[in-house]
Amino acid sequence: MASPMRHASTTNNVAFPFPKASASAAHSTASAAAGNSPVTALSVEFVAKPQEARRAQTAIPSAIISALQEVTGFAGCLVMVSDQEARLLTVVTLWSGNDRHKRCAENARWVHALLAPYVDRRLRVQTLVAHLPLLPILSSDSDRDDDSADERDLATARETVCVA
Repeated sequence: MASPMRHASTTNNVAFPFPKASASAAHSTASAAAGNSPVTALSVEFVAKPQEARRAQTAIPSAIISALQEVTGFAGCLVMVSDQEARLLTVVTLWSGNDRHKRCAENARWVHALLAPYVDRRLRVQTLVAHLPLLPILSSDSDRDDDSADERDLATARETVCVA
């Protein structure tokens, strides 16, 4: 039986912008023409442990970024929390580059290990291909030399990202 769709509250979702170099470095000609940057996404849906649900929302993004930021192809992560049940989480890691699928598969074990302290029961794990439109902060802009302007753009992006 299908249940009515509810929109998630953006206050419970956490998104991290893609690093400029990773996001703009590897487009195919067709994707660039369409304004899309193909990425591979590893999506892990799980029920968090009752005592860890609240902490997981903030601890998981930091742990993943810290562990994977220097890994070739890692392009960012999302942590999404259901608006119906705070223990239902989806963590998505994003991978870019020509070998993005291989890099995603090679690092899936690390992602699972980082999530293990928070997982009560794993619901679904899947690898997806996503085509993300290029955002202004991701496109290369040779006229910009001001790092503080880039920081303001990233701060603005963090405030306006909505994942449905």
